[in-house]
Parts: sequence; structure tokens; C-alpha cells
Amino acid sequence: VRRFFAPHICRSGAIVRPLLSSSPRSAEEECIAFWAKKQPTAVMLRDLCEIGLDRKRRRQHGIFLHEELRIRIAQRVLELQQLPYGLPQRDGIRTVIQWYTEHLLALEDAPLPSGAAQDEAFTNFLTRVFEEHTEVIQELAFGVQDLMAEMGPDYGAVQPEIDSILRRFFMARIGLRFLIQHHIESFKNRDGYSGILQLECDAAAVVKKAAQDSTMLCRAHLGQAPPVVITEHVVDSEPFTYLPMHMHYVLTELLKNAVRATVERHAEGFDDALPAVRVQIIYGHEDVIFKISDEGGGISRSRLQDVWKFMYSSCSKTPWASLRQDRRSQPGEGDSAGNPLQRPRLKSAGGVLAGYGVGLTLSRLYAQYFGGDLKILSLDGFGTDVYLHLSRLGKGCESLPQGVLYSPSMRDSSFEGEIEEELLLMSTDEVNFLRKELDALRSSSAMETTVAS
Repeated sequence: VRRFFAPHICRSGAIVRPLLSSSPRSAEEECIAFWAKKQPTAVMLRDLCEIGLDRKRRRQHGIFLHEELRIRIAQRVLELQQLPYGLPQRDGIRTVIQWYTEHLLALEDAPLPSGAAQDEAFTNFLTRVFEEHTEVIQELAFGVQDLMAEMGPDYGAVQPEIDSILRRFFMARIGLRFLIQHHIESFKNRDGYSGILQLECDAAAVVKKAAQDSTMLCRAHLGQAPPVVITEHVVDSEPFTYLPMHMHYVLTELLKNAVRATVERHAEGFDDALPAVRVQIIYGHEDVIFKISDEGGGISRSRLQDVWKFMYSSCSKTPWASLRQDRRSQPGEGDSAGNPLQRPRLKSAGGVLAGYGVGLTLSRLYAQYFGGDLKILSLDGFGTDVYLHLSRLGKGCESLPQGVLYSPSMRDSSFEGEIEEELLLMSTDEVNFLRKELDALRSSSAMETTVAS
């Protein structure tokens, strides 16, 4: 029986149906291989902003997404299937591979959004895809936790490689979910928005909301919380276009760490006089900078690089063990339900204050996706200063700063660029690992050349 995948439209306008080969591979494997080998297309922020405000262009963009999402999802599946150390067969990671494969096959059957009715149906379909299987980060972490438990102290030798792979996967996933949710939200734009881009974002309001959420969690878990003092300094008064969902998630993660450290350092009972956590917002020409200062004791210089490792946490009690006992539990703060680009859902009262070991690493990825950054300076024994740089996305995503133009948001999701480009987003351990692999590859090539001559 000859089987076909759903058609796609090539640049000439002709409809092309990829024919399944007669190889022993399953239809699913053929589908994944077919789409994964295609080159994803970079989408410009300015175009996305304009598309979100123009109904006709949005419909054309929906037709583009019908194919583009299959390419990006298939590449994520292939990326997970090629993980080393038996990770693809481990519980959790195997589940995520299955979920992404289901999304790809569902897109194969989804009708092309060429008319108004089909456009609405496609938007509803994307909404279901976006809201299903919210525990991706949690499930991937379970697989990594299994490997950590199995290898014990030896895991440190392979962690740079695992972290590098996870970082690339999550960065690509941010772009994938950004495209999906922007298309969903632009179907019925809110005032002042193009999709999920807020054209004049109120940074102070987002900080206040993040501070409220963080102190509420701190009181629920530790009985009290320090005050959070917010000040603003305006250097450039131009409108600040950004994604408030990204900003809120990152700021909440940073403030959770600051208020928890302050209480654990200074509190002896309840209702103690605690030093304030201070947030300064500086509206610069290219960035909006948030400086978060606490007196929570700081981080020793020898441990400072550890905070960027996946699964690292300074919290003595990790919530992973309790989650493992009940895999059907509602997702916590460590997974994508608590992350940006995920629709809000009801969570258990109180939430989780700390311990997953993914919050800081993912926060830096969200900042770097649009050319920003997250840096930590510590005064060991006193406190910590965290600098969050969020790039101004121009005025309606026009006249973008250079940092944004060369950010992951302006590239496709293949991550096949030069290694020096990658170094901007990597930890020291990851850089050392890649340099070691590159040296080994060069040595191997040199030996082959010598033997051949």
C-alpha cells in the first residue's frame, strides 16, 4: 500500500506530497525523517509584530506555520532521539518524544488554513497543541535525574554535554512555542498588543506582580517574607515593546531566590525585621535593566558557575522526589506550566518556592532569546546582585538594537552556526567540553590524513 503524508506547498506554489518509501521504517519514523531534514525558516520580529495586526497577513502566516511547525517539531523529536547515554529510552524523555511525535502527526492531518473558517479551526487546533502535555520540562528532568542517580559522582564528567544539549533544545522550544502562541493570541488581539507582544510594556507593573507572587510563596513556605522596594530610573522614555509573560516568569524566579535567601539568612522566628530586597529598573537606550539586590548571604565564588547547571539547586530539599512518587500530579514551578509561553492554569495552593534546579538556567535562556542576558554578582557572606538585561524590541519591533538582530529570536531553530556564535550563550563547562570535542575531531582528521598520505 502506498501511503502519503499531508501535502505542503513549495515556493513555486505547487502542492507536493512526500511519498513514504518502501523501507522497513514505520510511517512515524518516515514522517519525522522527512520533515526533520528540511531547513527551518527564520522569522523576523518586525514581521511578526505586523502580522499580528494585519488579518490578511496573519492568514498567510498561518499557511506558513502549517509547514514550519512540522519542521521544527520533527527536529525536536530527532534531537531527543539522538540523546546520548541511553536517555531516549529513559522514562520521561521517552514520554516527551511520544508527545512531540503526536503533535507532528496531528499537524499532518490538520487542514490548511486558507480561508476564514479554516483559519479559526487551525487556531483552535494550535490552542489544543499548546495546552496539551504541559509537563515537558518536568518529564525531561526525570530522565536526567535517572541518569544522575545511575552515574553518581561520575555524572559531573558528562554534565557539560547534557547541559549543552538541553540548552539548545529549550532555546529552540522557546522559539517554537513563541510562534504558536503569537498566532493564537493574534486571532483576537487585546488592546495594546500584537499577539503576545505588548507594544508599550509597563515594566514596573510586571515587577510589582512578580514581587507579590514571590512574597506570597515565601510566606506560605517560610512564614514571612522581606519587603521588596522598587525604584525606577528613566534614561530613555521611548515605549518598551516586550513579552510581559517572559518578563514575569524571569522576575518571579529571581525574586523567589532573593526573598528565600533573605529569610533563611536573617529570620529566627516569625515577623522578624528583615532587610529589604531592592529592585532598580533602568530604562536604557538599548536595554531595560533590572538590578535585584538582596542580603541573603551570597554565593561562594567556587559555586557561582554551578547555578547555571541544569538540576543544580541551593535548596536542601528538592521537590523532584515527591513528584516522582506521583507522576500524575499537577505540574509545579519547574515545568512549562509555570513558564512563559504557557497559558495560565490552576495550581495547587502555595506552589513551590525552590528546589527544581531549572529556574535560573531557563530564565537566562528566555532573556538571551531576544538578545538580553542574566548575570549574577555575589558578595560571599553578604548578598547577591542580579542583573537582568532585556532588549528593547524597538518601537513595534522596528529599529531593533544590534543585540536583538543577532539573537536566537532572529534565527531559525537548527543551531548549525559556527561554534563561536554558540559561545555567547554557553557556560564555561560547556565551552570547555565543545573545545575538547573539537580538538579530538581535528586530531582524528589529522591522523586520517597522515595515514592516507
